[in-house]
Amino acid sequence: MENIEQIYDDFASLLSNEELRRLGEKYHIVDERVRRLPICIFFWLMVLSASIPAARGGLMQLVAFFIAAFCQLFSTQKALSLTRMAISKKLKAHSWFFFRAVYNRLLERYVALLSQSDRRLLSRFKEAFVVDSSVIRVNRILEKVFTSVHKGQAALKLHAKFSIRTLTATKVQVTESKRHDSRFRGITQEPNILYLFDLAYFAFYRFKQIIEAGSFFVCRLKSCCDPRLVAVESRQQKHWVGKCLSDIVASLDKNKPLDVTVQLSSVKSAQFKERIRLVGLFYEGVWRFYITNIFDKRFTSESIYQLYKSRWGVEIFFNEIKHVLRLAHVISKGKNGIMIEIYSALIFYLMTRIVIALSSRKTGFPRTSYSFKRTAEVVKAFLTTHIAQFFVQTKNQFVSFLRHLVEAVSAVGLRDKKHCHSP
Repeated sequence: MENIEQIYDDFASLLSNEELRRLGEKYHIVDERVRRLPICIFFWLMVLSASIPAARGGLMQLVAFFIAAFCQLFSTQKALSLTRMAISKKLKAHSWFFFRAVYNRLLERYVALLSQSDRRLLSRFKEAFVVDSSVIRVNRILEKVFTSVHKGQAALKLHAKFSIRTLTATKVQVTESKRHDSRFRGITQEPNILYLFDLAYFAFYRFKQIIEAGSFFVCRLKSCCDPRLVAVESRQQKHWVGKCLSDIVASLDKNKPLDVTVQLSSVKSAQFKERIRLVGLFYEGVWRFYITNIFDKRFTSESIYQLYKSRWGVEIFFNEIKHVLRLAHVISKGKNGIMIEIYSALIFYLMTRIVIALSSRKTGFPRTSYSFKRTAEVVKAFLTTHIAQFFVQTKNQFVSFLRHLVEAVSAVGLRDKKHCHSP
């Protein structure tokens, strides 16, 4: 097990002012005049603003927030030199790739911190991802860039490849909201990966791509898809072979799960001829059908359902970044600024997850015992009261800050202490 002090040192190094400046130079962000909002200060203020509703209300609120925080480092006269135009230029000129690079570095260290054995169902796979998207409104001036399904409005679609194990987005992409979900490319050639999809991602070519990569998927069966049964488990079901699902659904026993092998296309000349496992459960008065290429019988019909059910984590993720972190409506009027706002929120989200993981390590309670909302409030309070420290931080100061933050979350971040048990 890693030494906790080494972990603190690693995170402190990744977020040190020296490292942020070095990374800024890589993306051609040069601080010509220190008092003109250097990259380190701009970075921390953007991350902190992601957690403060008032700062996200509009550009003027963001400017007021920056001035109030800037006064803690510089004189009032210099701080007041910050204007709407100055902040707007920062959002336009500072490459959002810088914020993405910070996020990816933190994510890499966070993944290394976590244990990979805390979910039995998922231990069979190298990693498990949910691919999904959510719509976010943007300024109406961007209607031609981010076309909305609603006339006279502008909206973007945030696509995410979400890890069920780490509860974080490993890849994000921003498109116009009218772009169909199926065009998001989140499938890789890496084997033994589990992908969970909702109906918007139902596509034969995607399933074939996953199978050819040696990976796995679970997806709900589309209502318009009527697969043909090619193999069954019991002799009593042999007469089903060759029939379509619609031919047998009326005769299914509602008290027993369905578990058969099918070809998704009932047309014999179809190009996608791979055999797929179809499982069905009668729940809340209706049959729910799921398709997968997991034929390992250790994964029962109920297990397949539980795997699919775990994709709810991405819905919680979108809810947390849109409503807890107030990303439901971004204020920037350009794509670069929008991406900075999005990654600022993602960085704050990831920092909260990191603190939860460290608190879990300290107390022995599982990460799921901690409330994201409560922890985010503690992280926000600590950042707000120590913001000046981040402007002129040293590594030892950052480690001390992180240690006290973890202690605070360990004490007040649990969902309900009466129901939390050590793993």
